[in-house]
Amino acid sequence: MKFIIQRKKMIPHQLRFWENCDQHQISLLIGGYGSGKTWIGAMRSIYLSFINAPLPGMYVSPTHGMAQKTIILTLKEMMNRAEMDYTFNQNKGEFHIHNWNGMIYIGSGDHPSSLRGMNLAWAGIDEPFIQSKEVFDQIMARVRHPEAEKREVFLTGTPESLNFGYQLTRRDDLDMGVVVGSTLDNPYLPREYIQSLLTAYSPEQIDAYLHGKFVNLTQGRVYYSFDREKHMMKRETDGWEIGAGIDFNVDQLSACIFAHTKKEIAVIGEIRLKNAGTWDLAEAIKKKYPGIRVYPDATGSARKTSASLSDHDILRQSGFQVMTRRANPRVRDRVNSVNRMLRKELITFANCPTLIMDMEMNVWRNNDLDKRDPEQTHMSDALGYACHFLMPVIKHKATKHIW
Repeated sequence: MKFIIQRKKMIPHQLRFWENCDQHQISLLIGGYGSGKTWIGAMRSIYLSFINAPLPGMYVSPTHGMAQKTIILTLKEMMNRAEMDYTFNQNKGEFHIHNWNGMIYIGSGDHPSSLRGMNLAWAGIDEPFIQSKEVFDQIMARVRHPEAEKREVFLTGTPESLNFGYQLTRRDDLDMGVVVGSTLDNPYLPREYIQSLLTAYSPEQIDAYLHGKFVNLTQGRVYYSFDREKHMMKRETDGWEIGAGIDFNVDQLSACIFAHTKKEIAVIGEIRLKNAGTWDLAEAIKKKYPGIRVYPDATGSARKTSASLSDHDILRQSGFQVMTRRANPRVRDRVNSVNRMLRKELITFANCPTLIMDMEMNVWRNNDLDKRDPEQTHMSDALGYACHFLMPVIKHKATKHIW
């Protein structure tokens, strides 16, 4: 028998995902409820079982119970419609496709240790945004069969939370393609289903659950006005002044590079150094932007007991103009400065993946920034120092200081 993949019947984002799978080692389809993620994942599983036969692959669901209602149900329906000769071993969670001796294992992410020890030709992860990073790590370690025709890992899910799956999309060390699909793009869904979702959810939930956008649904999102579609773009900044906001942190020295006018800011890049010093950061900025104005953390004016120069002294000796007040603004004041610019669409972002993560993931905790994740808040702090100095929400009266 022939098993034909009818690409013409795929929804556009399904087709883009399929093409990404052909081109990349890792492919991620982010979509809203009912956007056809499970269907295309099941189709890809059957296809990979064919080209890699008789080597096994695995499709991992968050739990065995969810697998019964989603992956397993969809695979059975698809194979039955195609009149394929297959058996499913419920106890082992295995599909055996007799037409080409293909094997699909069904895995469960609630016990990541159960995924160890196998040699797989390919694997899929369903709903990665509600699974742990250990599931992804185990799967990446398992897809290693030396005789595989196409070693591949794909992920399909709705962005329920900004977990490791979100962070994957920001990594540049992986051969990965990402596609986003909306529920509204699926012509096969009943209109009343879509209307019921639009009625039931808040605007933020609609962005996540229908449009597949990354939205931090945790209460107390810091930069609540940030919207990728409005704020992520490259601007023409010829003639604009270049500056850099700087946060001095031992493990995450951060510089947010931007161009600005009197009213607008366009973030054009970022520099993040680990296990480095202020001299290293100054040198990194100077290579491309010598002599610019920098807007650092005000605490950098204090000399350290272990050094004769302060962070600000180092910046000045490196040729930068240091723009700062005697003390840092209150956290909420600088956050409000950034949010005001976001609301008025006076700020844009390009070439700054760390800063984008901060915009989407930072939340409040005990009336302060949640800093439990050491990777977060530093780049947005750097931006905040600059925004508050240049365009504060509360205007500061000019005062004369005798230094």
